[in-house]
Amino acid sequence: MSVVGDLLGRVRQPEYTGSNRCRPCTAVNLLLAAAGAVAVAVVAGRPYGAAAFGSAVAVIYLRGYLVPGTPALTERYFPPWLLRLFGKEPVEPTVGGDDARATETADDPLFVAGVVERTADGPALSAAFRRAWRDRAAAVAENGVDPDDVARAFDAESASRVGECSFVLDGEKSIRWGSTAALAADVAAADLLADRVDGWDGIDRDRRQSLLLGLRLCLDACPACGGSLSPDVERVDPCCQKPHLVAGSVCPDCGAAIADAAVVDDGETDTVRGRLLRP
Repeated sequence: MSVVGDLLGRVRQPEYTGSNRCRPCTAVNLLLAAAGAVAVAVVAGRPYGAAAFGSAVAVIYLRGYLVPGTPALTERYFPPWLLRLFGKEPVEPTVGGDDARATETADDPLFVAGVVERTADGPALSAAFRRAWRDRAAAVAENGVDPDDVARAFDAESASRVGECSFVLDGEKSIRWGSTAALAADVAAADLLADRVDGWDGIDRDRRQSLLLGLRLCLDACPACGGSLSPDVERVDPCCQKPHLVAGSVCPDCGAAIADAAVVDDGETDTVRGRLLRP
């Protein structure tokens, strides 16, 4: 290998270039390089500005970044709509903000109502609620879910069906499930929670959606076929975005998608379902 080739090989960062190149980060660095080149041109003249810009472009081409910490910059300042312009689909957290940092209290309504209980592995369904939910979900699945069932579950004036597992609440909020089994499970759980949880009527629809999703992640048996469920959890750290914990539960026997959730990873030792079920 030539001296130049050896030098370029040492400078190049393949983990940030080629197919791994992040377009939002590249765009930010090119803009900063252009701004710096203009400043150099004003102070020292155009040739020097052009040379500065060419050198910066070469560094970006070889290393992926010009400014150290670029991923942190784009992660902090690029909103989701801007990331989409660059072809990067943001990981949408199921819950976030204050909900993600809340802590359990002695009067958590789901614990007080005996819906869930604390275990070493995080919140789990109580045996009594598990049995009641299984029976109610089977009845709901047998009778079928209609729009009125969905409207009642989320305290909506109306619900319009737009697909087998998709509805629009009050003509403005879209909500969908990954399977008819997950839909029936949520409708059944909402009916049970309305009878068991104090203040359920005062819980808004977004919070209800998170709670029902968290409960589905607690299921160890598929509501459709009874197959064993074991949610898969992974940590994803996409460029330009905060790390997330992503959990999914799919029945290996019938293929029904039971739950799919994402929460911002704030470094706490907690389960995804635990974050969703927090008050």
